[in-house]
Amino acid sequence: MVSHAVVIGGGIVGSSVALELGRRGYRVTVIEQEAQVGQGSTLRSSSVIRCHYTREEAVALAYEGQRLWANWAHHVQLSHPRATYHPVGVLFLLRQGDGGPPSESLGVKAEMDQKGIIERMETMRRVGVPTELFIGKEALGEALPSFHFHEEGIAGVWEPDSGYVFPPEGAVVDLREAGEAIGVAYRLETTFLSAESDWKGERRQIRSIRIEHKNCQETLPCDVLVNCAGPASHRINQQVSCPLPLTTTPQRQFIIEASFANPDGRALPAMADLVEGFYVRPDKNIFKVGAVLAADHVDFSMDSDDASLQDRAGQFEERLLSALSRRIPNVRLKNIKTRTAYYDWTVSDSYPILDSTDVGGYYVAIGTSGAWYKSGPVIGYLMAELIERTDANDDNRVMTLPYSQNQLDLALFSSRRSES
Repeated sequence: MVSHAVVIGGGIVGSSVALELGRRGYRVTVIEQEAQVGQGSTLRSSSVIRCHYTREEAVALAYEGQRLWANWAHHVQLSHPRATYHPVGVLFLLRQGDGGPPSESLGVKAEMDQKGIIERMETMRRVGVPTELFIGKEALGEALPSFHFHEEGIAGVWEPDSGYVFPPEGAVVDLREAGEAIGVAYRLETTFLSAESDWKGERRQIRSIRIEHKNCQETLPCDVLVNCAGPASHRINQQVSCPLPLTTTPQRQFIIEASFANPDGRALPAMADLVEGFYVRPDKNIFKVGAVLAADHVDFSMDSDDASLQDRAGQFEERLLSALSRRIPNVRLKNIKTRTAYYDWTVSDSYPILDSTDVGGYYVAIGTSGAWYKSGPVIGYLMAELIERTDANDDNRVMTLPYSQNQLDLALFSSRRSES
């Protein structure tokens, strides 16, 4: 009997889960509240593909994403995909010092001693990520002449094969086209209302869901329900009556988008500048600047009518563009707009939650939006594999990643990881 799977959320993660489940023979429906796919967190993502993380499992997840994006047309089986991977390289700029706790915003430390930096690079290389280390402003300036390095005591971890995807929402349209070709159905402008379940012994089992489209409600059969709802993920868990041991919350951030023409004609790498406090996605169509420090990632409001937003956005824009001009003085931007973006955040550690739950048939791929765009298609594969194994009563959670052949234990991404 064919199983009915419903995916809540038509962003990069939800559409990836839908495609992978469809390829495994599930009858899949995607519920998306917007009029088009990829218009939520995905649209505002930097879509920078980098592999620098504190934990080896996170490095492996990110690196698999990098390899998959480099083979995007093959992955979606499209001859002319809309999204393109640009391997311009990514620089992580750090201060050399005594170190400190990882930044909640990036899952890495903004300050590390040389021993820690070398250990980080060894971890990345063990996973398979090509990396180089530049210590001091002279070495950095020689290797990356587009940037101006004026500080003492800095170091850069360089990923030559990393880069960014553009346009980020184009990848979701690619996934939708690939999914619909094998029978995945998309229900746009549709709201998830509730899930119906039956008790089987001591556990509930998903049976159906209620949705609403243009004031008309409908019941859909549902054996598998996957929460990929981005900033709405916590609310969806409540609607399913399935709170998790780990908490996700919506997070509001400012981002700067502008038009860009590189005056010297040289390709500009992407970078995360943990010294000045910003990141750059150097696409010629939409040049994007965002914040990387924890102090810029503590706004958890969803109030779009907040009267302070305009003033705060102006202060943010002035501060980050000043930092950008110090680091890349030759870059000139025009048509500058500071926008508000909403992401889904795992409160405890900023890593995604990829797991089954206490409700049979209910799965979560949450805490992913924004920062984990890089691994969205990989998360789709992992969730489909997890669901298929669970349906077969297989509790093995160690996965082989197809492109890198690395082994990944999903325990790091469990909703119960804080208990271990």
